Amino acid sequence: MNSCSRYSKLQLPADSESRLDGELNAAIGQGVFSGASLLVSRGRTSVFERTWGTVESDGVPVAPSTRFDLASLTKPLVTANLCMAAIERGLFNLDDRLCRFFAGSVPRDKEGITVKNLLSHSSGLPPYAPFYLELVKLPPEARRNALAPMILRTPLDTAPGKAARYSDLGYMLLGLIVEKQMGDRLDRLARDYLFAPLGIDELHFCPTSPQSSDLSPRSSVLTYAATQLCPWRKRLLCGEVDDENAWALGGVAGHAGLFGTARGTFELLCSLWDIYEGQPGRGARFPSPPSQKIGRGLEASPAWPPGVAGDPQRSEGPPRRPLLPRDIVRLFWTRTETAQGLSDWCLGYDTPSRQGYSSAGHCFSANTIGHLGFTGVSFWLDLEKRVLVILLTNRVYPTRQNDAIRQLRPVLHDIIMNTVVSGQSSVAGKLLCDH
Repeated sequence: MNSCSRYSKLQLPADSESRLDGELNAAIGQGVFSGASLLVSRGRTSVFERTWGTVESDGVPVAPSTRFDLASLTKPLVTANLCMAAIERGLFNLDDRLCRFFAGSVPRDKEGITVKNLLSHSSGLPPYAPFYLELVKLPPEARRNALAPMILRTPLDTAPGKAARYSDLGYMLLGLIVEKQMGDRLDRLARDYLFAPLGIDELHFCPTSPQSSDLSPRSSVLTYAATQLCPWRKRLLCGEVDDENAWALGGVAGHAGLFGTARGTFELLCSLWDIYEGQPGRGARFPSPPSQKIGRGLEASPAWPPGVAGDPQRSEGPPRRPLLPRDIVRLFWTRTETAQGLSDWCLGYDTPSRQGYSSAGHCFSANTIGHLGFTGVSFWLDLEKRVLVILLTNRVYPTRQNDAIRQLRPVLHDIIMNTVVSGQSSVAGKLLCDH
């Protein structure tokens, strides 16, 4: 991980740190999870970073370098971001339909599904299906090719574009599209187009096939937070993707499979945040000039602005440039619409629920993006109040039958937002932030 000015010696007030410590230690004591990692930034500068607990009961203490199974954070951090890269390069467009990628095999009811529908969870595909039960009967090398027909045979829950309904299936399909159009597997694409250009080494997949060991950084040096004692695989999972469908696909899929740290997640999101706000930031270093071929009027990433202090063009190696074009990032970070009106979903990124319960709590503004992961991970980035909160836990350890984190998340977020936004802690439990 490259060190940079994103890390600050600023700290939260002692009473706020004490409250966070109390909540997280109590959660560990109650078995909500065995370990946690929390990073908070004000703007793009980290102001609080701490870990709690162990990677499993009575195990190695969680450290900032401990890898967590990021589960569905794979959707925004890898799949959606690779879609941005593919669109920049003219490899497909948001309005392209499935028949472009799976010619002759798309049923009539799915002919209208677009890339945008898949990204915004408005394809009509159901949330989940246990494809792994059939996939594991096939040789590993045949499973990826078998997945698309399985998804395309699955009945829709709603008509495409009618409503936003969260769907793993849509992102499995989107992952296959990205691989097909960009010419490589998702883990290698993520490494080459996202992580390596930014110098991020704390985000990666953990492929399960022997021939992929070069991309699986498991070693005696790294620690992984354990997830479930899997009744199907009959072992405790550690450094092995929790999601069964992703596991059957070799640990690499569009909906799950990413592992990482809070710092790795922070570095990637801050690089995109730089782009969103039009700031030069640190930029990305690609080994060769990117293609300038793009689609439908979207501008390719410009060269680094000349004359900017610390111009990375002057450093050794390939010149740096923004990772992705600003207009594409801003488009992906904007709420979409369905036939039922404004959705809670952007393209690949979630927003806090506008009605009822929200894991983000009460203090994040409407201009917030984020995502949750089944294993107990999340991030929320408030683009208006300029606060980023990344919480990584292993709440599925040792069993998935525990959803107590639902009550904890909003409490933690409210403590943090009251402190960071208002500059002080809450008084007598009263929220000081804007609702």
